[in-house]
Amino acid sequence: MPALRFSTDCIRRIVTSTMLLACATLQPLHAQSTTAPLTGAARWADSARTQIERAVFANDAAALAGVGTMLDRALTAFPNDPLLLHYRAYGLYRESMGRDEGGEMSDATEKKLKSAIELLERSAAARPLAETEALLSSCLGALAGTGMVNGMRYGNAASEAGTAARTLGPNNPRVALLAGIGAWFTPSMWGGGKDKGYALVQQAISAFAKDQPARPLPSWGAAEAYAWLGQMEKDRGNVSGARAAYDRALAIAPEYRWVRDQLRPALGAAR
Repeated sequence: MPALRFSTDCIRRIVTSTMLLACATLQPLHAQSTTAPLTGAARWADSARTQIERAVFANDAAALAGVGTMLDRALTAFPNDPLLLHYRAYGLYRESMGRDEGGEMSDATEKKLKSAIELLERSAAARPLAETEALLSSCLGALAGTGMVNGMRYGNAASEAGTAARTLGPNNPRVALLAGIGAWFTPSMWGGGKDKGYALVQQAISAFAKDQPARPLPSWGAAEAYAWLGQMEKDRGNVSGARAAYDRALAIAPEYRWVRDQLRPALGAAR
């Protein structure tokens, strides 16, 4: 299983937080665009944005760690820049997903999540963004899902961050995507269900079609939404629909190794 994708175990850990987003309505993130060259902290943030995306698609853990090192240097010059803080946390979040296959969260993963939480809280205090709150909710929820004690310690904070996320971005496709993934792995008796997850991912895809965040704001998720849609279609017995979803993901990101090398080949040859 690729190191940088969501593993089943890690998805179950973030359910506590992502289900808080499941009732969100969808609204694209609007931002004023500009053709002027980015400078200063914004230039570093935009570089991190694109490099993290490439590392995730390539399943390149070393490259992802390298972006973190670059951002640590940038934060020495701009220690309170909200987007630099956001992307440093986002990189740690990506590093923490899919690494603990044995069912228990490792100390290293826990440390990454706690570091991400601290960075996201600082970022949100300086500049509230829907993605920041959604990631904060997911990180807190990941810790909350590791046991009863941590559930009591982090659960309320995850709920508050989830509320903030949908307040800031009720139609934000990345908020909806995390909600859909969470719902998919949550039993209906707990407010989730596969039908709900499927519907939310479809809604996220519709919102991505209108999503035009200005650089260097977060813009991830469009290809990933189709990757999850493909898995959901396969689970529903719609192999042709799954194949079409994977093809759409690869049209957006041809280098997406999780889809290209694992998910789509697992469907077999077209009939």
